[in-house]
Amino acid sequence: MPEYELDNTPEINGLYSEPEEERPNNDLFDFLDDGNLAEMVTTTQTTKVLEYYRDAIASMERWKRKYKRAINLSKMQATAGDVEIEKKSFPFEGASVVMMPYILEAQLDFIGRAAPELVWQPKIAAAKISGKNDDAKEARAERVSKYVNYQLTESIPSWRKNQDKGLMSLPCTGTFYKKTYYDSDRGDARSDLKLADAVIFDMGYDSFEEAPDKFERVKFKRNEVITFIRGEQKWLMDESDLEEDKESFEFIEAYSWLDLDDDGLKEPYLLIISEELQRCVYAVPSYDEDTIQINDDDEVVDVAAVDVYTQYQFLPDPEGGPMGMGWGILLGPMFDAINTNIRQLIDAGTIANTASNSGFINTGIMGSSSSRGNRVDSGPVEMVMGQFTKLQVGGSGTLAQNIVQPPFAGPNPTLFQLASFLIDSARSMTNAAVNVEANAGEAASLYMARLQQGYKVPNMIIMRTYDGMKSEMKKIGVINHKYFDDDLYQKVLDEDSAASMEADFNPGDCDVALVADPSQGSDLERISRATTLLEEAKTQPQQILNLREIYLQWLGALKVIDIEKIAPEPDPNAVDPNQQLMLAQQQMDAEFRNRDQKLRENEQRLKEQKLALEAAREMSKLGLNAEEQEAKIAKLYAETLQIVTNAGIASGENAIQAVQLIEDQFIGDAIDSRAVTVPENDSGSSGHMAQSPGNEGLPGIGPMA
Repeated sequence: MPEYELDNTPEINGLYSEPEEERPNNDLFDFLDDGNLAEMVTTTQTTKVLEYYRDAIASMERWKRKYKRAINLSKMQATAGDVEIEKKSFPFEGASVVMMPYILEAQLDFIGRAAPELVWQPKIAAAKISGKNDDAKEARAERVSKYVNYQLTESIPSWRKNQDKGLMSLPCTGTFYKKTYYDSDRGDARSDLKLADAVIFDMGYDSFEEAPDKFERVKFKRNEVITFIRGEQKWLMDESDLEEDKESFEFIEAYSWLDLDDDGLKEPYLLIISEELQRCVYAVPSYDEDTIQINDDDEVVDVAAVDVYTQYQFLPDPEGGPMGMGWGILLGPMFDAINTNIRQLIDAGTIANTASNSGFINTGIMGSSSSRGNRVDSGPVEMVMGQFTKLQVGGSGTLAQNIVQPPFAGPNPTLFQLASFLIDSARSMTNAAVNVEANAGEAASLYMARLQQGYKVPNMIIMRTYDGMKSEMKKIGVINHKYFDDDLYQKVLDEDSAASMEADFNPGDCDVALVADPSQGSDLERISRATTLLEEAKTQPQQILNLREIYLQWLGALKVIDIEKIAPEPDPNAVDPNQQLMLAQQQMDAEFRNRDQKLRENEQRLKEQKLALEAAREMSKLGLNAEEQEAKIAKLYAETLQIVTNAGIASGENAIQAVQLIEDQFIGDAIDSRAVTVPENDSGSSGHMAQSPGNEGLPGIGPMA
């Protein structure tokens, strides 16, 4: 598939489209429009394809036997060879055919982990746009994601149901397929489930993708075949070829390589072959214009097939084979041994419980000609469990001597211990019984490390499944690009914009990926991880971690619905209460600093006033410029009073006391070295002009005299 660079494609109404190119003059391009090409397929070519088909079946025989055994183990169906058995007659009639459910337990354990992530999420797929991100690409990714999720949940028939079935079978058989293609009748993509034995290919290749030919046996009803003959497909067969007494007919669907244009290079085709008629009845190209490479002379250089199959694997084959391995295939012999031991223990218990009522009793008469002492009546005797079989034998004796009971010791303890060991080993291998508990006083980080270690194996398997789903999603995206329907696209999106489905699903820069991220592990792991991170964020000394985002992740791990309503996006214009409180605190601190500064300035001025007052009074006592000094004292008095008032040191009755104190200082009365109590102000609070020894007088300036 060619890649288109987003920045080099022409822009139309804000959207991007591919450049139109003239179709080369080559037969392969004409084949794309010619409909059914079955008439061009020769008998020799058909025979060759059928030989490939039989060879592929032969290569899968050994794997098929393991596959059937795995299925029977999953269904808990007892078998003898390939034959299913409902009851046994050995070692006695009605012997146990019990099957232990450990394969089924492993399947339920796996699907319980995988299905919520990969099937039942509200949003299964999302679009990943390559290159630098911007608003236009974000909008495009949202459109692609919305449409693909509509297809998976609504449009593609039974996608979720089929995916659930496939994930259920995967731990047992190790493989299943999804066949993704465009359904021309419905005008939309399809993605059908194919179980592991449905797709046939040559297992001699290292991988499923490398195998050139892939086959299926398909069954159609009589009416469907007649529609194919009469309708647009125009199958190359007559209605008289259909047997009258049959209502369904099998055909071989082959994705194989033929050279129909006789240029020496084979091309991929989809063929429908009637094995009964030895004839190809339908053939169409399995390539398209984008998968053909030509040179300047319009000669085909290479042709790639449009891949319709996606193989899901549980575990890779240890031998490097192309099929995935499940627990039913890998551990089949172990589970057979477990079932055999359990049956033997049950049978031994049954025999032990019925032994007291089983055996032989002699009913013969001495000298009777019908007794078993006679050679004529000699031979084996069958004992029936739960009853005494009557025999006529010669001899005499007591009743006890004429009753024979087989000795039964009951179930073997060693066999029971062996069965327990095998069961524990199997469950440990399949991780069906994994349970990691936190220890008392254990650090959260240490518990998380042990938890992640315990779940590494199942998480690794889910990651492999996740990769298979990504491949399937990409195929759906390519189909949407090639067979776009803008009317349906815009209807699903419910938008008025002229969004182009072809441009949005351009495979050159659109990667349809899954929303689920199984690398994050199970629900228990995610919740533990989110809780640990949240506790750390709450106690962080610095605001390094985004607490709101961590809360959102924690709610998501708990699978809380309507998270947007519980934790809505904060209003960017709203004032943060914490920030508002911080600003108010800053304003108060600034006001206190300003007031403290003013008080310090007033204190300094009062100290200067005090010195000037003392100097003026000394000069007045000495009679030096007495009138001038008294005037100066009066001026200093007024200034001091103004300083005290402006500084807010006193108001109301407090001001009166402050004035009296100042007058006393100026008049020269002595001031006691004790605190001057200021009466209560209007607010009901009281204040003290605190004085201490060596610091009497007005607050902060010492004694005035």
